[in-house]
Amino acid sequence: MAERLVSLTIYNMEKKALFINGSARRDRGITYRLSTKVREGLESEGYEVEYIHLVDLNINFCEGCVSEDGSLCNPKRCLEGKLNDDFKIVMDKMLKRDIIVFLSPVYWYSMSGRMKNLIERLTSLENVGKMLDGKIGGFVVTAQEDGAMMTILQLMGTLNDMGFLFPPYAFTYSVNFLDPLQDKEAVEYALRLGKNLAKMHRLVKGNKWV
Repeated sequence: MAERLVSLTIYNMEKKALFINGSARRDRGITYRLSTKVREGLESEGYEVEYIHLVDLNINFCEGCVSEDGSLCNPKRCLEGKLNDDFKIVMDKMLKRDIIVFLSPVYWYSMSGRMKNLIERLTSLENVGKMLDGKIGGFVVTAQEDGAMMTILQLMGTLNDMGFLFPPYAFTYSVNFLDPLQDKEAVEYALRLGKNLAKMHRLVKGNKWV
C-alpha cells in the first residue's frame, strides 16, 4: 500500500523546471546553447522546461530596504511604487516551480548585471520566511576568459542561504568556446546536471534516487 501511495505521488508530481537566463543575447547566445543540454537531460527524464529571459523584462534595482528596517523588506513592498515591475513575473514562476536553473554569462569575472539585480530583489522572499526554501537549483555559466567558477560559487553561496538544495554535479560551465556544444566536458556535465535535477526532485518528493 505504501509503495502504491509513493507511486501515485510521483505520478501526480508536476515535472516542470524553470530556466532563468541572465544573458543579454537571449536564446542566441553561448550560455543558452549550453543550457539546451541541461534541458535535454531533464527532458530525457520526462520533465518540461520553461525559460525566462531577463533581457525581456523590466526589473528595477533593489532599494536596500532590509538595511533600513528589516520589516520593510518583503514581497508586498517589493511590488509597490516604482518597484511594481516585472519582478512579479519572475517571483510567481519561481514560487510555482521546484527546479530552477540559473544561466549567466561571465561579465567582468562575475555574473551578468541582470542576474545580480534579480538575486538582490530575491532578498524580499528570503527575508520573510525563506519562501524559496527547498527549491532545487543548478547553474549554467559561460566565459571567454576567467570567472566561471567565481560566478557559480557566488550564486551557489547566496542561493544556499536562501534555502536552495543542489544535486551532485550542480553546475556546468564552458570557458573560451564560441560554440559550447564543442566542449565535450561541459556537455557531459550539462546532461548529468539535467538528469540529477530530476533525480533530486524525485528524491525530495519521496521517491528513491533512481
